[in-house]
Amino acid sequence: MSSVLKNNTFVKTSIASAVLALCFNAHAESKQEKKIEKITVVGATTNSEITPLELENYQANDLEDIFRHTPSVTVGGSLGIAQKIFVRGMEDSMVNVTVDGAPQTSTLFHHIGRVAIEPELLQSVEVQAGAGEATSGTGAVGGAIRFKTKSADNLLSDNEQFGGIAKASYFSNDGHKESLSLYGKLTDKVGVLASYVNVSRDNMDDGDGEEIPGTAADQTLAFIKLNAELTENQNLTLSYENRKEEGEFGKQTNWAPLESDPLFMSWGERETMVLNHAWYLNSAVNLETTIYRTESSFKRELYTWDATIETTGFDIRNTSDLGQHTLTYGVEQKVDKVHSQSYEDFGGIFDEEGTVTGVYVQDHWQLTDALLLSFGARYDAYELDHSGIEANWIQVDGVWVVETDASGAPVTTTDEFSTDKQDGVSGNIGFEYSFTESLKLSAGYAQALRGRQVADAFTVGELTPNQDLSPEEVDNTELGLVYNDGTWLFEASMYLSVINDVVFDKFKGREGVFYENIGDLETKGIELVSGYQGDNFDVIVSYSHNDVELNNASFVWPDANDASGYSTVNIDGIEMAAYEYGGLGNAIGDSINVNFNYHVNEQIKFGLNYNHVASLNDIEVFHRSIELGWLSELETINKPGYDLFDAYVTYEPLTNLRFDLSVQNLLDESYLSHGSVADYGHISGYESVVGIKEPGRDIRLSVSYKF
Repeated sequence: MSSVLKNNTFVKTSIASAVLALCFNAHAESKQEKKIEKITVVGATTNSEITPLELENYQANDLEDIFRHTPSVTVGGSLGIAQKIFVRGMEDSMVNVTVDGAPQTSTLFHHIGRVAIEPELLQSVEVQAGAGEATSGTGAVGGAIRFKTKSADNLLSDNEQFGGIAKASYFSNDGHKESLSLYGKLTDKVGVLASYVNVSRDNMDDGDGEEIPGTAADQTLAFIKLNAELTENQNLTLSYENRKEEGEFGKQTNWAPLESDPLFMSWGERETMVLNHAWYLNSAVNLETTIYRTESSFKRELYTWDATIETTGFDIRNTSDLGQHTLTYGVEQKVDKVHSQSYEDFGGIFDEEGTVTGVYVQDHWQLTDALLLSFGARYDAYELDHSGIEANWIQVDGVWVVETDASGAPVTTTDEFSTDKQDGVSGNIGFEYSFTESLKLSAGYAQALRGRQVADAFTVGELTPNQDLSPEEVDNTELGLVYNDGTWLFEASMYLSVINDVVFDKFKGREGVFYENIGDLETKGIELVSGYQGDNFDVIVSYSHNDVELNNASFVWPDANDASGYSTVNIDGIEMAAYEYGGLGNAIGDSINVNFNYHVNEQIKFGLNYNHVASLNDIEVFHRSIELGWLSELETINKPGYDLFDAYVTYEPLTNLRFDLSVQNLLDESYLSHGSVADYGHISGYESVVGIKEPGRDIRLSVSYKF
């Protein structure tokens, strides 16, 4: 939803969320007079923020829990390591996802997710839906998601020097979670936070009471963050995070394995280090620097395969307040390195390195008291190098083996190529007009450009280079109206986004994987939000409608009436299905969300959330399969709708003791999320293609003690 809770009531609207103060730690927050307020205009009404209070109330444990009540975001896959985020129906690979400013790049394996985060330590989650202003970051053709972690100052009470929180949770469906956080002041100017989280889950049951095989997993998180006030105007934070997940999963991790299917041990890990420096000198110098390194890896027993993606880079930006103008400008660079190989018998070693450099400027011009104009531009340049050493495979007595020379060494071939530099300028323009203190109208148009990214680490060794590949360019138009008088809230937003020449890693049979421009990916929709805030309760109702489809797509189909036996057909309106267009998008039904919170007194509060997702029927699939000769005609799939109720009660008998009881899927609905791979089981030959069902009722009980 566009709003968040503050002081245990709903008071912060999406307009307030759009006027975010960019800060790196609590010391900087205490010096608001030295900072320049950061403003967002383009797409402001559809931006949203999720707070720690929301995550704590419903005891969020994975990505689905984090975004469960955010209408523009859908998460598919009940298995944590396989979860994928969809913003307005576009997969997170189209979105600039960062943790404390460190991007989470590319995919390790197309059947697992690329975003791994522990909700326990999140201070905020910001969602920018759709391409936005020039400060959004590189490659943000579908928007941005920014995870920000807590620091010691977020947890310390006034005049407190040291403290800690011990927390234990039990999930009826089916696992437990323990965490310990210690934090304090090493000196008056230096604080530190250290946390460890352990999660252990057995196989979950769906809403029909059936066990979901391959969903057991163990997760651990080790986190440490240091924040220091270097001078009166300079602040520094340094954080390190190591998150691990392991379990026995199916061959296709985001598909539902049958009881008779084998499971394979798999290990996933993410390690992130981030350095943030902020120097708030005066109205002309508000300099912010982010330097980061992230390494993600995935290893599995199947095919004895493992891969890593390392991302390093920086973002240096300054904001200057020049009278009526607030100008933000900077430079950023990101280097992604993919490494893939077998960790047992030699089968090949493959590497890709992609570099993107961006320069940007964004101006917010307060033309009159009522009219705020926004305009900006950024230049991005993409370069990529590929190298591979591959074993030659031959058949010996009907068995495929690696060819060896006289000395017994593997016979190999090498493959190297580089893409031409892909670069360009993206502009944006928007305005916000205040009719009154309570009523505001905003509109914006934004462009974004994305060149060739590093490949999926699982398929990087199967690539056929495409020197004719064009960069993706998006045009995003948004219109929003907001009324908020402090008690009543109403928001209405409309948007249309088109990613021209969208890139897809098409499987071409014996030719391997081929990155190709396949058409124009269009998302369009509306979002409506209304709410009321009373003295001790609040209620908010939101509605989201989104269409995500591929237009101007060409396919070569068999044609008996053509002399060649084939002809090219151009098709518009292809609805996205995650099985066939993994990495691009997934059609999501209309959703209605109702969120209610009530404060009985200072110690007790409770809430209820209802989410309805409408069904989608007769989605045509297999356009590409006909081209490959696998099928001769199109088929259709359905996505049944579902209704979910979640509830929570919190009780704080003492200031340092808290009990939480929450129930996810209260009515034990049996359903498959629209963000998951749909059910193809009714189609002959595709009986095994079906996503993992979501868990049934899950009663979560936790107790936390602050000392």
